[in-house]
Amino acid sequence: RNKDMENFNEFETTDESQRGQFENDKYSRINLFNFKFKDLPKLIDPIFPKVGVVSLVGSSDTGKSTFLRQLALSIAFNFDEFLGYKIDTTTRNVIYVSTEDDPASTSISLKKQIQGIFQNNPIDTTCLNHLKFIFDTDLNANSDKNLLELLYKDLEHVGVDLIILDAFTDIFSGGDINSSTKVREFLNIFNDIAKKYNCLILFLHHTGKHTDKYSASKNNVLGSQAFEAKMRVLLELKHYPNDDSKRTLTITKGNYISSQTKKYSKVLRFDEENLLFHLEGQILSDSISSLTKTNPKKDEILPLIEKLYKEKKSIRAIETELKSKGFKIGKSTVSNYINELKAKTPNIIEVENLEPVKIIKKDKPA
Repeated sequence: RNKDMENFNEFETTDESQRGQFENDKYSRINLFNFKFKDLPKLIDPIFPKVGVVSLVGSSDTGKSTFLRQLALSIAFNFDEFLGYKIDTTTRNVIYVSTEDDPASTSISLKKQIQGIFQNNPIDTTCLNHLKFIFDTDLNANSDKNLLELLYKDLEHVGVDLIILDAFTDIFSGGDINSSTKVREFLNIFNDIAKKYNCLILFLHHTGKHTDKYSASKNNVLGSQAFEAKMRVLLELKHYPNDDSKRTLTITKGNYISSQTKKYSKVLRFDEENLLFHLEGQILSDSISSLTKTNPKKDEILPLIEKLYKEKKSIRAIETELKSKGFKIGKSTVSNYINELKAKTPNIIEVENLEPVKIIKKDKPA
């Protein structure tokens, strides 16, 4: 033991210049320190990073696939924004793996969306060469339809900004979706792909049964908790309370997304004719569930609250005035209705970047 201590002390007094260092290692501390990044590079700012695995989840009939096709088109056509989020592309290339739709139905949907976006403006259809769909695929090692081999081929020779996998439950090959080990092993494959080829991989996934009646939460995700744990970002698309034409988009998990950004859900209007989502405003995420509690005289109350709120009356003053008019209402209900009005009326809340989608493309190499 004494001899060991002598050797230890001898090591402690060894000249620093004689010790090994990591200065030549690619990811040594000094090399990481010298990276030129000041902020995490984002594909969709501030929600989606350029590299990693993320997910959009939601219940049936919320329009998840439609939402993601619109995102893919926005990248391929080199738009500046997507629903108020800034886009920063590198290649503009998107691969969309669709397991739930066929080529014919996808073609029809894409045409509607493109016509709805451009209206009577000219369309540069060559931009669609930046978007590729894969329909018939599997993960069998010896299959010529093997998804990983198809992706590797495109990633090696073309490169992409985004890979959309629609849907996770169809692509997952681990057997039991509730097995944390199997889910983690499967997702690690795609996480490694994202890091190796500097791209983002987005999984469309479903929420569990009956979760539509609950507030948006990372706990709503179907299957193992390992899925949520592996995602850098998790968005949930939900039906807006009492209005079938609207949806809410909530960030339920977001590494490196500010807490202020995560406090709010975007309110989206769904244009069923053109299969497009449009940004209407934003609302405090915690207040959404309360919108389902409807006052029987709500239609009379809302215009009064809007008028008083625009007059800069406090919530307590609004409550007092409404009660003086014979309405039974409390401060919390007044606050909830104000949040609802903010979501429905863009000019009643300060929301940045609500300009219409710009069709003029940025000057970037194709």
